[in-house]
Order: sequence, then structure tokens, then C-alpha cells
Amino acid sequence: MTSRTVRDWADAPRNADGSYDARAVVAWFAAKSGSATSGDENYPTQRERLAAAQAEKVEVENRVRRGELVEVEQVGAEWDDLVLAARAKLLSMPTKVAPQLVGRTDPNAIRTIIRDEVHAALAELAGPVEPDADPVAAAA
Repeated sequence: MTSRTVRDWADAPRNADGSYDARAVVAWFAAKSGSATSGDENYPTQRERLAAAQAEKVEVENRVRRGELVEVEQVGAEWDDLVLAARAKLLSMPTKVAPQLVGRTDPNAIRTIIRDEVHAALAELAGPVEPDADPVAAAA
């Protein structure tokens, strides 16, 4: 914060000569900030509340543009897509692996085939998800 900000606080503690004791100002500010419950105490006028709300709105918009914040609905939709893709991939594995296992009796060979298919499925799921792809249709 700037020295002007401190000067603008009419109720900030000052020395007799008008200067400020940094420790006293910090303690005063911490007490003032910690005691506000609704947030209105920090902005005594509507103009200050409006300015703070506008500044917060602009900051949120900037963070969204920089990719630091996303909408909850967007995250939910992405998560749904990932879960559906994993479900489709896992449900297709028995059908894909069964023909390779017919007639095999060696447990190590069976384990290798299943392990390789699991690793291939995980590698595919770890790749980028196409936003318009239908994972259920793709697995069928």
C-alpha cells in the first residue's frame, strides 16, 4: 500500500508531529481488517463499496482471461467428459482383449496382454480430450 493510502485513513494512529509509527499502524490495520465481518465496515460509503466491487469484478475477469479461474460448470462438464471416456475405455477392454486370450494357458502371457491393454488405455486417456468427442460412441 502507498503512503497516501495511510494518510487517507483519518483514524489511523499518528504521532504528535503527524508522522506514523509503522508498528502501530500495522497493528491498527490488522485489528481493523480482522474485526470486519460483513465487509461493509471496510468501505463506509456506497461509492467506496461500488469502486471496490468494480475493481474486484475487473480482477476476476482478468484472471479468467489469463486462465487462472474457470467457471464451475465448465469444470464439471470437463470432468464428466473425462469420467465418461474412462468408463467407455474400461468397458471396451474385455471385448478387445478376449480374442487375444482364447486358448492361452500361460499366466504370464495373459498378464502381459492384459497389462499392455491397460497401459494403452491409460495412455489414450491421458492424452488431450476433444471437447466435442462422444467417448461412448468412440468406444463402441
